Amino acid sequence: SCITQLLITTAEFHSTNTVQQTGQARANDTTGSSSSTEPYKAIVYLFLDGAMDSYNMLAPYTCGPIDVYDRYRIARGKNDVSAGVGLPLNRLLDINATTSFGQPCSSFGIHENLPILRDLYRDNDLNFVAGAGLLAEPVNVANYKSLTPVQLFAHNSMQIETKRDDLADIYSGTGVGGRIADVLAARDIPIPTNTFSIKGQQPLLNGEAGQGTPAFILDSGGLAAFNPDPSIANMGDVIRSLNSETFAGNGFFSETWSGKLVESLNQQDLLKTEVDSTTVTTPFPTSSIGQQLKLATQLMQTREARGSKRDIIYVEDGGYDNHNNVDTNLSYNFMDLDAALAAFVMEVKDLQLWNSVTLVQFSEFSRTLDPNTGGGTDHAW
Repeated sequence: SCITQLLITTAEFHSTNTVQQTGQARANDTTGSSSSTEPYKAIVYLFLDGAMDSYNMLAPYTCGPIDVYDRYRIARGKNDVSAGVGLPLNRLLDINATTSFGQPCSSFGIHENLPILRDLYRDNDLNFVAGAGLLAEPVNVANYKSLTPVQLFAHNSMQIETKRDDLADIYSGTGVGGRIADVLAARDIPIPTNTFSIKGQQPLLNGEAGQGTPAFILDSGGLAAFNPDPSIANMGDVIRSLNSETFAGNGFFSETWSGKLVESLNQQDLLKTEVDSTTVTTPFPTSSIGQQLKLATQLMQTREARGSKRDIIYVEDGGYDNHNNVDTNLSYNFMDLDAALAAFVMEVKDLQLWNSVTLVQFSEFSRTLDPNTGGGTDHAW
């Protein structure tokens, strides 16, 4: 019933305190004003769920005196009776690597279905960091189980550790994005920062308790209205009145509940209003990652209303756990990803935010160089 629904929104329901209210509405502190003179910047964290086969995203192309490309094809299973899972040269988009120090390849090849990465690289707008992983100290096959503090090769463990990036567990329970937000909030002159996940609750955005602002959780369809089918027309106003200002001396727990509830409702209303009023000029693909990246550009447009100078936005693309038919599956995934990234690049440039936004891509681990019997690849460093 409506009475029961309203009852569970009250501070008394969630604490043992008797609450005495002044009758005054709580102040709405989500006006979006900010005295910070910092320019706006954003990080978009793109996670490829399932352990992406990075050796077919970026492969050796022209190398000497060591023929690294030939070694790549052999390691990927090429022999007299099989082409293996490595890509032939005519399916790679070559990029110049002569400025890269300490390796024998003068060019590398990007998967044929990712031309947006080739174009961004040629425009000096993209870089690759290869061979990166959660390595706490040098290990080998004989001792890695005893020396590595994380469970390697397990999707769930490695996903969490990749997003936490805290192998020594110095900041337990936090993620790298949440810690960045904490540092910005703790400056002598704080930099207003918001964090968003467009794919569920993410450890990446967890900050230390009591620091910063909690992450906004959205889905690719946008921000849903709070209580879209209320039992009474003015239910939101009634909830706010039930959690209005209280007299000094009321319990800490009840005051915290009411304050955070009303703050959340106000932030929800502000963000939904602002997101719904944005304009996207670029056609985005209807894929999940396409719609997530579209929403990311809409969130950037709400920065002034939120008073935010820094945003960290999490998006995720799935389908990269390719134990079978890695070539076919990766080709389809990369086609979708390429279209989504191309639209994102165009829209961010139209918003004149290109020099203010950095997109970073991660996956929990790579896959083996050698194929398995199903034409796929298995878990690897």
